Amino acid sequence: MSVKFSEIVIEGRFMMVKGFLLGFLSQAKADGKYFFHRKEGIRRETFKEMIKEFFELDNHTHICLEDDLVDRFVDAGRLYQSITGNEIKSIKPIKGASFTFSFEVFNKDLAKEIKDILQNLPDGVKLEDYIPFEEKDDEGKGIEGYAPLHEYTSRGRGRFNGNFEGVMDIYLKIKRSDLSESVVCSDVHLNFDK
Repeated sequence: MSVKFSEIVIEGRFMMVKGFLLGFLSQAKADGKYFFHRKEGIRRETFKEMIKEFFELDNHTHICLEDDLVDRFVDAGRLYQSITGNEIKSIKPIKGASFTFSFEVFNKDLAKEIKDILQNLPDGVKLEDYIPFEEKDDEGKGIEGYAPLHEYTSRGRGRFNGNFEGVMDIYLKIKRSDLSESVVCSDVHLNFDK
């Protein structure tokens, strides 16, 4: 069963919030899972928030934190608010997440790595609107004069949708591997409980 997460928006400088969170986790649950929007490619709710964050006009830090830690983190944040200056602005339970992707590779090994990800999805994650293309061209062998043809081409695009933890697992697997140069991913979009 996957872990449930909530998004917490905190008014405070990123480094101060990160330090507070890491200190909290060292005492509450050392292996607690968290994701910072800024670091992990999670889309902020509005374009206005992203622009404010970029220009640091308004210091709001967005964190996705395991639900079993949220209440204790909020209590600790309020207890030390006068020291840190951090103020919790909102808490929203995350219903799910999604992101789109596309790729074009000319190497069978990279294509196999991508296929492995597409075929071994975490529980609760679906591959949607997937459009694959694969072509083998024997005429592309050797060195061509002007425009070399590729012996092999694999491309595709689609969308991963499902539970937050599973979607983040796939997203980070792509972004933190050699595939990051071949697979273009959108930001992760969060779906909230109403």
